[in-house]
Amino acid sequence: MQPQEATEFVLALARESRLPDVDLLVQREERLTLRVNKGRVEKVDQSTSQGLGVRVVQDGRTGVAFTERLERPALEKAFRAARENAELQDPTQVVLADPPASIPDPEQLGLYNPDLDNLTAEQLAAFALEAEAAARDADRRVASVPGLVVSRDSGWYEVASTRGAAYRQRSNSVGAYCQALLDEGGTRKSGHASWSQRNWRPAAARELGRLATARAAALFGAAAVPGGKLPVVFDEYCAPGMLAMYFGAFFAEAAQKGQSRLRGRLGETIADEGITVLDEPHCPGAPGSRYVDAEGVPTRPLPLIDHGRFANFLYHIESARKDGKASTGHAGRGYSSGITTRTHNLVMPPGPHSLDALTALEPRCLLVTELEGGAGCDPLSGDISIGVQGFLVEQGRRVQPVDSVTLAGNFYDLLQQIQALGKDYQPNLSRLFIPPLLVQGLSVSG
Repeated sequence: MQPQEATEFVLALARESRLPDVDLLVQREERLTLRVNKGRVEKVDQSTSQGLGVRVVQDGRTGVAFTERLERPALEKAFRAARENAELQDPTQVVLADPPASIPDPEQLGLYNPDLDNLTAEQLAAFALEAEAAARDADRRVASVPGLVVSRDSGWYEVASTRGAAYRQRSNSVGAYCQALLDEGGTRKSGHASWSQRNWRPAAARELGRLATARAAALFGAAAVPGGKLPVVFDEYCAPGMLAMYFGAFFAEAAQKGQSRLRGRLGETIADEGITVLDEPHCPGAPGSRYVDAEGVPTRPLPLIDHGRFANFLYHIESARKDGKASTGHAGRGYSSGITTRTHNLVMPPGPHSLDALTALEPRCLLVTELEGGAGCDPLSGDISIGVQGFLVEQGRRVQPVDSVTLAGNFYDLLQQIQALGKDYQPNLSRLFIPPLLVQGLSVSG
């Protein structure tokens, strides 16, 4: 059965059962991945996933179920399972939304390039081999290129409901990752780089390989720095990674469960007055863009932080009804899961400074160019404890590469201690548009 037929079949089951509040999500994703090692293609993977998830609101209770087989018996079984699951749940406050009068064509968002679907395995392999060769040629100390992967992704999803919601959106992308390992007298350093776009550019292969090697080479001579308080600059790659670990605090359902320190603080100043963070669902080409959310609710730009003031929590239908609010259009869902809160594209307007100019604002600072995992970072308390790599900068000059260093502090303090913003976002496809940040108050320990 074709996806559209499967959608209509499940909605017909809902109407026959006289259930006014049933919605579903159909999703399909395809990926072609190649791994290269030592001048040859080592592995090729081609995968496809497809499924339909249905949510039933029955007697005030919600049940979900899914199937990966779009056939009548499997769809009927999933629908029955959703109804049975609803009987086992506590009462909820879900009433599905009526669809908007009109929805813009999602093709306007620029998330799909038909040319990418025509990329062959041979073209991807040539890109990967060129990147590997460039990484090796860039420095005689290259011992190996242990990680070089290139992939092409394509997918679509459809949201539909008994209330009349109907929205279908497709997207695709191409990307690559390169890791280079350098050896100098038994000392080894690793560097990596990634590339992710919606336009095919074979010349990016050599740039990718050279960048991975250059990042590894820059770390020779790295050492720890003396402990204490030190101004820190997070570059355009690390700033979004650092903040993203804590943005769940803006989810209303987290606050309702006592899992957000922002509970009860709407309208308060939580960040420097120069800081604004906007969730922007309509950014052309950005992966999180969409005109409706997973419940069929229209999306709109929404400030989380407005000139330092905590402006809004993010809601889906159930969390909104608990607070007597309307959904803000932030429901997320995969076909095999229930409803969660999700951001779209988080945007912090940039400042005036280049990265070099930002580091020169302090006589001495730590420039962070690599985060080493977030196991010590607690999204609930806001505590930060994370290993980093980067450079000690004095009077605007990088005087020493740095590793084996840990940063400690707290996210909620960090928001108040952002001193200046860079002007550039990282260039790859991302849902996080966060520029480089100069932050005071973090502790550095070696």
